[in-house]
Amino acid sequence: MGEVTPTASYDLMKKICLLGDPAVGKTSLIRRFVTDLFDDNYISTIGAKITKKTIVIDMPEQELHVNLILMIWDLAGQKEYKAFHEMHLKGMEGVLAVADLTRHNTTDSLKGALQMADRTGVDIPMVFMLNKADLAEPSDADLKDIRTLAAEKSIPVLATSAKTGLNVEMSFQKLGWLMVESWARKKFGKPGEGQGLRPQTGQDVQPG
Repeated sequence: MGEVTPTASYDLMKKICLLGDPAVGKTSLIRRFVTDLFDDNYISTIGAKITKKTIVIDMPEQELHVNLILMIWDLAGQKEYKAFHEMHLKGMEGVLAVADLTRHNTTDSLKGALQMADRTGVDIPMVFMLNKADLAEPSDADLKDIRTLAAEKSIPVLATSAKTGLNVEMSFQKLGWLMVESWARKKFGKPGEGQGLRPQTGQDVQPG
């Protein structure tokens, strides 16, 4: 039998933000992800609300096991709070951009989320969530526009439902994987360069 190289384990903390228009379901998506519950009583978020949850990201090829602590920022979508977004976005390392499939005009906020992320001057991983898939299906035109936008920066697009749980966990996991992949490439280099993505030390608790 060949020698088995142990997988290195890391603890990482990452700040992620949910961006989107009012009432697209950002708070409900977080509640479904964190507590596996759904509440259809709409209460608008004032400013920002922060929730924490830890997920596990395994990358067997790179011999990495990461306990990823997500600090989830739910940002208000109302226009009067836009001025605060730049402050709240400081230190952001991942974005879930949310649109409402029952209101086609909310897909414009996906482009707005991209512009917000670009203004940070950092390449920030992002996932597009097309929420309320239990109530409506995206039209071919909507999908074409969204996929064209997403293809420019290789952004995953998922139809989600906070009510049924459809693809909610998957969206957070995809974003987590993208963030860990980005972190690993910066820390250990690209595969084939030196040690590749293989870590040389134990725990690494840090916000970035």
